[in-house]
Amino acid sequence: MKKIISIFLAALLIASCRNKEQLGPDLVGIYGPVTITQPLAVNMPSVNFSTGEKIFFTAKFENSAVWTITITGSNGAQKIITGISKEINAENSTWTGTADVLPSFIAGSVNAVLTFNNDPQTDNVPITITAKRISDYPTDVLVSDFVVNKQHCYCAGTIPPSEWPSDFPATINTETTNGLPDGNSYLVMGPQAPWQGGGSPYVDILIISPRNSMINYGTYYPLYADPSKVYFNIMVYNTGTPTWLQVTLFEEGTAARHIDIKPNWTGWKQVSVKYSDLVANSTAFASNIQPTKVTAIQLVLLSNIPTSNPALTTTQVKTAFDHITFTHNAPYQP
Repeated sequence: MKKIISIFLAALLIASCRNKEQLGPDLVGIYGPVTITQPLAVNMPSVNFSTGEKIFFTAKFENSAVWTITITGSNGAQKIITGISKEINAENSTWTGTADVLPSFIAGSVNAVLTFNNDPQTDNVPITITAKRISDYPTDVLVSDFVVNKQHCYCAGTIPPSEWPSDFPATINTETTNGLPDGNSYLVMGPQAPWQGGGSPYVDILIISPRNSMINYGTYYPLYADPSKVYFNIMVYNTGTPTWLQVTLFEEGTAARHIDIKPNWTGWKQVSVKYSDLVANSTAFASNIQPTKVTAIQLVLLSNIPTSNPALTTTQVKTAFDHITFTHNAPYQP
């Protein structure tokens, strides 16, 4: 009996050695050198992302490889596409003009570089962006990207209905030191010291209604009724001053919800919050959430210095922000 079992095992071993069929992926390129059989290319050399155009990359390797395509713009914008395959194609490398981190891509030349996990060789291909990606209505509800500045001073008297109320004269932004997070103008609030004497942290205010947004939405912003699927997004720059930016969304009637933004980062960052996570201005409105009834967005710039600190009334406070938008189902993709 033992002899029969031994013969059976020997036969099984011989059969397995003769079986050349690969049961899993060819991992030679993943753990060793990569052989490129078709260089990196792009399906079209220039792209207009503003019209919804897309591009994709192509390349082929002898074996499956861990690859990364890093796309870098002249302004530092970056998009990273990764995969594990023997071929790069439309299914695994399509790009719609989005960036993984701020700033957003702008019109101009960009370079796409192909690298591998365990191989030092690289390949690259240039691309020309003729127009940057924009928010798409109604998927993205753009409040303003500040290409047009409608700010109006309260102190100047009557406020035309086509402009945004503010305590200070309009700032026509020409700064480039902070970069251009959305590829164009952004709005600056301050620098101003908080109110003297009374110890109030208040610096400035800005109010944007649906009718006076970049697109005239009418009475309300066109948002989903489900507050858990609506995101409020704003790009905020930390200037290094003690900034406290309070954003309030007013609903029809007296209901309001807000978010306090106190930057603890350096440079630009996108802040995104679900509408359902905004803090109600009273317990009476906490459960009655109406994102389809938003009548205005108010931004108040305050000082983040405690009122007990003598520096409160002398420290200059300043911030910059850009691309205020509502998105559905997910935060805004720069």
